[in-house]
Amino acid sequence: MSHAYLAVDAGNSKSVALVTDAEGAVLGRGRGGNGDIYGADSVPSALESVFEAVQAALAGAGAVDIAAAAFRIAGVDYPEDATFWDDHLRSRFPFLRAVSVKNDAYASLRLIDGSGVAVSITVGTGPAVAARAKDGREEHSGFFVFDHLGGSGLGNAALRAVCLAWMGAGPETALTESMLSFYGVADGWELRHVFTRRFGARPASDLWQASRLVLAAAEAGDAVAVSIVAEQASAFVRYAEWCARRVGVDLASGELPVLLNGSVATSEHPAMRDALFSSLHRVAPAARVVVADASPLSGVVLDALAEGGVEVGPELLARVRDDHPHDFLTTF
Repeated sequence: MSHAYLAVDAGNSKSVALVTDAEGAVLGRGRGGNGDIYGADSVPSALESVFEAVQAALAGAGAVDIAAAAFRIAGVDYPEDATFWDDHLRSRFPFLRAVSVKNDAYASLRLIDGSGVAVSITVGTGPAVAARAKDGREEHSGFFVFDHLGGSGLGNAALRAVCLAWMGAGPETALTESMLSFYGVADGWELRHVFTRRFGARPASDLWQASRLVLAAAEAGDAVAVSIVAEQASAFVRYAEWCARRVGVDLASGELPVLLNGSVATSEHPAMRDALFSSLHRVAPAARVVVADASPLSGVVLDALAEGGVEVGPELLARVRDDHPHDFLTTF
């Protein structure tokens, strides 16, 4: 059997898995649901979401020998979480030999130059911030995020802004028209009602979709939307500074490059990444800031390859890029 490599990126909106060869070519794909043991409906459902994605990817790959497997999973926040996943993965897939389990915040770190030495700010459904220094020290945001960030936070902030404007307790905003139209309601009362009523309420995950509305409104210059995005960007950068300090580096020194990734930061609407660039320039003007041209999953592929002994050089970096069926990586 030929050597292959397994990469898994599991978050609150989806879990995706790839099996690749040593050149980064995709041999099999799989997708499952929420893989966060803290955010899923239950721990067993989080496990099954990841297992489902892995099993589908392995089935697609056929007869291969998995030389290394990298799992980057939301909710691997403490050491015991990594142990929990490692035990369950080895029990379900005993043929996996070299297995690494880390928080999904680490997924994108190799996408800049292959070394994995960087700070990453991933703005997806939720927040994921991580840093790795040259000496191998690592830190990620995990449970030390005390702000409602990412697409989920943008949607929640938009609902709040529209309702406060309707109540006369907040400024008028273009978000009112776009939110009411998008959710098919008449006013702020109905908008609040459909998400909070006791019976038949829309799931909170439906509110994540409003993140695009916030980005579009901010891009168009709506003051409320601009403020929402700017506040998030500032918070993300504060957590990036903390992660860098935890690995012994001052972000302002420019020693660590910064990678921006995630569906919100790389959206067709540039408001979030523009705000992140602006905030980073204020606190770390010497830092090189790069917008990812591949998904976090591609970064996990690079981790699996590197951990399996494959040299991650410029040619491999160029090859490992997203080439998937429509909706495979869709998050909001």
